[in-house]
Amino acid sequence: MFTLRNLLWIYLVLLIFEGALRKWIVPMLDAPLLIIRDPLVLWIYFEATRSRLTFNNAFFYPNLVLMVFTAGLSTVFGIGNPAITVYGIHTNFLQVPLIFLMPQILNRDDVIAMGRFILVVSLFMAVLVIYQFRAPQDSWVNKGAMNTWYGTVRPSGTFSFIAGLVSYFSLTSSFLLYGFLRVRTYQIWLLAAVTFALLIASACSGSRSCIVSIGVVTVAAVFCVIIRGKGGAGMLIAAVVIGLVVALLSTMPVFQTGEQQLIWRFQDGAANGEDTQGFVGRYGNTMFAPLMQMGNEPIFGNGLGLGTNAAAGMLTGEREFLGAEDEWGRIVFESGPIFGFLIIVFRVALTLAVGKQAYDALRDDNVLPILIFASCGLLMLNGQWGVPATLGFVIFGGGLTLAACVDPPEEEEHEDGEQTDHAEDEPDHSTAADSLESS
Repeated sequence: MFTLRNLLWIYLVLLIFEGALRKWIVPMLDAPLLIIRDPLVLWIYFEATRSRLTFNNAFFYPNLVLMVFTAGLSTVFGIGNPAITVYGIHTNFLQVPLIFLMPQILNRDDVIAMGRFILVVSLFMAVLVIYQFRAPQDSWVNKGAMNTWYGTVRPSGTFSFIAGLVSYFSLTSSFLLYGFLRVRTYQIWLLAAVTFALLIASACSGSRSCIVSIGVVTVAAVFCVIIRGKGGAGMLIAAVVIGLVVALLSTMPVFQTGEQQLIWRFQDGAANGEDTQGFVGRYGNTMFAPLMQMGNEPIFGNGLGLGTNAAAGMLTGEREFLGAEDEWGRIVFESGPIFGFLIIVFRVALTLAVGKQAYDALRDDNVLPILIFASCGLLMLNGQWGVPATLGFVIFGGGLTLAACVDPPEEEEHEDGEQTDHAEDEPDHSTAADSLESS
């Protein structure tokens, strides 16, 4: 029988490579593979129950109640399509409990090990991104990639769309910066190589969101240095490595091309009023506009899951947005002003709770949780959960944030630093989720 930790490793591997299955290996199973991680999550829940892990936290029952009511109301008053409703359950509710199970299964050493895997994979991901960037737009390797005005594409790596690649690089940057802040966590050659890979792949991505998301994690790292009053030497080393890497990359034509296209994209955005102030305003509008327009939707909404691209594909054969494109607008469109607002409140509370645990860990001199949270916090709050990769990085990133707050049990430490499996043997060890348990 697989251990719970092994199942989480499988989840991570599927999260990174699920898009490759859908695009290249078994494209005929594209639709079923949208929910490929759901059976795995249910298996984890089953094994967690057998191992006596607790589901009892402040978010479990509100999540369950919202799921039951919105699914029931969708059946009675909404679209009434069982497949779409089930997909809506998958999108909004099914995987949320996994966030609070992960710190009962993993500890900080496990998270660091997963971070090492993510860093190593990023080297190969960068090679793939460069190849996609240089390949013709109609090449097989660019299936699912967005074409640009410049004759290139916005590569998606192993993911189905660029959103997954952006989330992956954001998470990668959190472990990269942690490696600089906490010396000897990862080998310096790995940090230097990943810095090179991340910079060149970000330039070739053509994605402003990729640059912004990595920037958010970088700001969080600087914040950690300021709050802790130490780690400045690590950030200085990071700055030197980045400077040397940029100097080297500036001599490479592929980086020059990608950098120029990124500059053009920022300039085009600024010409359309999308400068920094406009970007912040647009992001704020995705949250506040749906709240102001809730009265325009049916009282019980149009149907759980109807606002996702997958639902549109089931109904029309084309993956498009039948309702609002932004996340909070989708929620209100699907579930109406009452339950839509409650789901939004739930999402805000979830983000604040996980963020608080990360900040508390920072005050205890543990910087890893806040860095991981910086990579996924905004997605947890307002990201498009209807995109499977985005949902996966929200759930897994939130779970890693809490798991990184858990100190490895001293009795499991060995001279070589390796940890023994504790998930099944000691399911009741103290976790960051303990403070979220309901009374």
